[in-house]
Amino acid sequence: MRFPISIESRCPQFKSQNIGIIQTVSLIFTACVLFFASHQIVTAQTVHMPDSNLRTVLKLALGKEMGDDITQADMASLESLEAPESGIRDLTGLEFAINLTKLDLGLNEIPNVAPLKNLTNLTELYLNRNRRISDVSPLKNLTNLRHLTLGGNLISDISPLKDLISLSYLHVGYNNVVDISPLKYLTTLTFLNLDDNRISNVSPLADLPNLTALHLDDNRISDMSPLNGLTTLTFLNINDNKISDLSPLTNLTNLTTVNLHGNGISDVSVLTNLTDLTILKLHENKISDISPLADLTNLTILRLHDNRISDISPLKGLITLTKLFLYNNEISDVSVLKDLINLKVLDLSDNHITDFSPIAGLIENLEKYDNSNQTGTPLNADVNHDGIVDTTDLILVALSYGNPNFGDAARSDVYPDVNRDGVVDVEDLISVAAEIDATAAAPALKKNPVATSPLTAASLTQWIQLAKQLDRQQPYMQKGITTLERLLTALTFTEVLPKETALLANYPNPFNPETWIPYQLAEPAAASISIYAGDGKLVRTLVLGHLAAGVYRSKSRAAYWDGRNELGEPVASGVYFYTLTAGGFITTGKMILQK
Repeated sequence: MRFPISIESRCPQFKSQNIGIIQTVSLIFTACVLFFASHQIVTAQTVHMPDSNLRTVLKLALGKEMGDDITQADMASLESLEAPESGIRDLTGLEFAINLTKLDLGLNEIPNVAPLKNLTNLTELYLNRNRRISDVSPLKNLTNLRHLTLGGNLISDISPLKDLISLSYLHVGYNNVVDISPLKYLTTLTFLNLDDNRISNVSPLADLPNLTALHLDDNRISDMSPLNGLTTLTFLNINDNKISDLSPLTNLTNLTTVNLHGNGISDVSVLTNLTDLTILKLHENKISDISPLADLTNLTILRLHDNRISDISPLKGLITLTKLFLYNNEISDVSVLKDLINLKVLDLSDNHITDFSPIAGLIENLEKYDNSNQTGTPLNADVNHDGIVDTTDLILVALSYGNPNFGDAARSDVYPDVNRDGVVDVEDLISVAAEIDATAAAPALKKNPVATSPLTAASLTQWIQLAKQLDRQQPYMQKGITTLERLLTALTFTEVLPKETALLANYPNPFNPETWIPYQLAEPAAASISIYAGDGKLVRTLVLGHLAAGVYRSKSRAAYWDGRNELGEPVASGVYFYTLTAGGFITTGKMILQK
């Protein structure tokens, strides 16, 4: 009997191919098993996390018991983590949360954000008010971020943020930022908060055409002109800066909320175009004329307190107002408010109102109302509150001139800051002088020269020069200057004028490092003192200005040299010469700097 020959024996080549395939499949299977086994080992590894507060937060988020380990696989499963105010200080271990899209770590105590550098899926990141973060360079690769909050830290350099071009919301307020030029690349921003930094130049913001909300409070900004093209803005906060010119706001007609309090604003005429405004805050400025606000008929909240307003008739038609703050002004007539039937809050305290009967019906419907501390006719120029404005008030202002501690005078019921702008300067002097009867003041000054010690011819001359640099179109300004000029004339006769111009010996001499150089002028003249080294090289020029005739001997009146050159560098010991030039008079003295 013959048996059939097997296929294998008949086809040896086919058998060899089958064996090869089986071996290949076996190798692939083995590799896969090894790969998945190793992956399971890696993802099952416990994550090192030294911060106990971070571990606690993550175990709660992952639904784990307190004794359970946290693995890399656990971390990779997280898509959102909210852990504000959790006492976290160290983010080590969070680097394995590679699938996070939202992370809130605000109000913790985190100094180092390096573990976040590879969490590139993040779209929202909150690191506000940690108070310790200074380096944000680990965030530079998080280019998917749309919302980033970094307020309340120690950040000064924001250049690492320049590549986060997907950002629409950025909060970097309450830090130490000076240079904001990196922001010009973030053209998709719609919200930007830079409050309470050290910013003076806002020109990079001109390149952010999509901004709708901008916060710039508490900085050092005086020029808003770079903002004039941001026509999409609806919200602008720029209070507590150094702004006086509002003209850059002319074209920002989409604004609905504007906060400009605590600046140096007196002219608000530009605001008449911003008819979409619903909230306007102009308190703590120098505003007296509010007529440009008459057309802002959509206003619901208006703050005008702590200004110089006496006439509030422009508010008559603002019937949509619900909150109105007018305290600490110079208002005496409130009858125009009677038609503001939607008012719920009204503050009229610290004014000069004696008759509230015209608004009796309005008051009945108010939820909050204050009319306390009313005084009689305003006499801010009555510095010592004795009921009259005279040279005594002028002298009291002069005594506090330039003194940052002028508030101490209030203990004696003396208030030298007449215009309430926080400084005692030439504007306060002019405000008082404008209320004085100049024809009566001059004779009084002659009769009482002892009491006029702060009112020297030199000081009056200086103040008159400063006053003439101010806005002389204001009637009170011109009147005040006239009064000061008459007082100067009167005072000149009370001083014993020298018969000849002379340069007096400096004191002390020898000196180190400072000295005073006295002199006297027989007639008014433009004066200066030039200081030369022993080799004849000019070291410093002290420009004294145009001075009245008189003796300039005391430290408060003599020329002062601090022993430095024009560059502010201390000069070496040696002999120096000082030359007084006054009109056509020139003379030289010698002094010794001895270190």
